[in-house]
Amino acid sequence: MMFTEDMHAIRALLNQDPVWSAYALADLQPAFAPRCRWLMAENGGGPGVVLLYAGLIPTVLFSAGAAGAVQVGLAQAGLPAEVYVTIPQAHLPVVAQHYEFGASLMPMVRMIHTGGGNSGEVDGGGADRARSVVRLSAGDAGRIQALYAHGGLFTPDAFDPYQLPDGVFYGVEDAGGALVAVGGTHIVDWQTGIAAIGNMYTRPDGRRQGWAGVVLRAIMDELTGRGVGSIVLNVAQANTGARRLYTRHGFAVHCVYWEGVGRRREG
Repeated sequence: MMFTEDMHAIRALLNQDPVWSAYALADLQPAFAPRCRWLMAENGGGPGVVLLYAGLIPTVLFSAGAAGAVQVGLAQAGLPAEVYVTIPQAHLPVVAQHYEFGASLMPMVRMIHTGGGNSGEVDGGGADRARSVVRLSAGDAGRIQALYAHGGLFTPDAFDPYQLPDGVFYGVEDAGGALVAVGGTHIVDWQTGIAAIGNMYTRPDGRRQGWAGVVLRAIMDELTGRGVGSIVLNVAQANTGARRLYTRHGFAVHCVYWEGVGRRREG
């Protein structure tokens, strides 16, 4: 077996499936290095990589490549007590040797923008709705968190204010200036043209009015206008409404995978 922290080798492995690895590829930016711990291993079945990303709570555990090599890497990684996993279906048995998940594990869908879709239209409201969307900045973090506090099924759980300054966020305000809908990017690599859209949420009293489509369109227009050519997003497999929205806007399913909070097994 062989271990490496060679970033060139890690990038080459991630690029074997750049849609699945889009977040991890963006995490290779130097600004994220202090938050990332990488381990690439190789055994007879080929190479695999593990990323432990400490920029969110709990630490995110991502894996790619051969399951046998990921198993080797996890055995040597010095794993934290709690993680939020983002792992392919084939890696679940390997990761489950180290973590137990209970009911938190959720089947997810990774989608990739393939072009086309509802690019020239605004869902359910025409030009007036298009004009109502506002660009958000770092000073809006509190308003975004207040919106998420309304809660409910599929409320975003991976937002952090550090995502705002270099990201792309849009929202819709109600008559009192509070946000009724919001969406943005989890991560953007402007140099290589990779972005992951997320943090999408509409207040319960504002749903079924087309605001999610307005926000999504604004995010995508800015990303593509600034040269981002690879746009991915994650959505719960059970969230059929969101999946329909993303499909209308030109996204297609790339793979199904698992997300959830894992707690380290004792012994």
